[in-house]
Amino acid sequence: MQTFSMTACAKINLSLFVLGKRPDGYHDIESVMQTVDFGDTVTLSVLETNEIQLTTNASDLPVDEGNIAWRAAKLMQETFALSCGFSIHIEKRIPIAAGLAGGSTNAAAVMHLINKACNLGKTVEELAVIGVKLGADVPFCLYGKPALAEGIGERLTSVTGLNNCYIVLANPGVQVSTGMIYKALDGETNPQIGDSDALLAALKENDLPRAFLHMSNMMERVATAYCPAISELLVKLKKAGADHVMMSGSGATCFGIFLKEPSEQDVKTFLGDDFVAIAKPVA
Repeated sequence: MQTFSMTACAKINLSLFVLGKRPDGYHDIESVMQTVDFGDTVTLSVLETNEIQLTTNASDLPVDEGNIAWRAAKLMQETFALSCGFSIHIEKRIPIAAGLAGGSTNAAAVMHLINKACNLGKTVEELAVIGVKLGADVPFCLYGKPALAEGIGERLTSVTGLNNCYIVLANPGVQVSTGMIYKALDGETNPQIGDSDALLAALKENDLPRAFLHMSNMMERVATAYCPAISELLVKLKKAGADHVMMSGSGATCFGIFLKEPSEQDVKTFLGDDFVAIAKPVA
């Protein structure tokens, strides 16, 4: 039985602005998104029956339709009338429900692997049209490169991302309700929206100190009020020597950008059990 495998990379948000709630209940956003070279390992093999088998090392993850990766396999089966099934294993490293698109990147990996295993020959763009049915972050995870995400996150424009730096990921071990954060933002009038153009211009010129001035996550203020552990973690990252710190997505994962390679031992001294990984940006 042939086995196919790939790394499902985590994403971070270099900026995230919620523009407003749509009539369909979703929210329009504007976000500069960046993939990092840290993630889960997804392994897939083809079965003769049409069964979808999912296993994982994470005991708190569902292994049925409650898992977005399982639903991705089912969606590929139905969309392309595949008579075969799949055996999927996810070796989790990305914290769960943590603002790093861990579920979405697993789903994207499953779609890529089925595309390869079944010789479907579909482009990333074709897969993205299908993937958005699973979740707004899935198209970006399929693309896997720096992008400006608009709409609900499905409209992607290729951009220059981070370069020549290191990213320390840290998680305080708490989960934040994305719905709660959106609800709090819905109640605000005239929310402060950042300047994505200025951020993208600085990134294009590889001027990271200038880029830092324009990196902002609207959700961070709400999340830190709800979860003080996030504020404490941001302080720890700064003390560890990060040149810029912020929260990713709706949290609770935070990250520090280091212009010089940090010592893992030194970083762990400040972060303790909150430490997740030291990663590099994917261009």
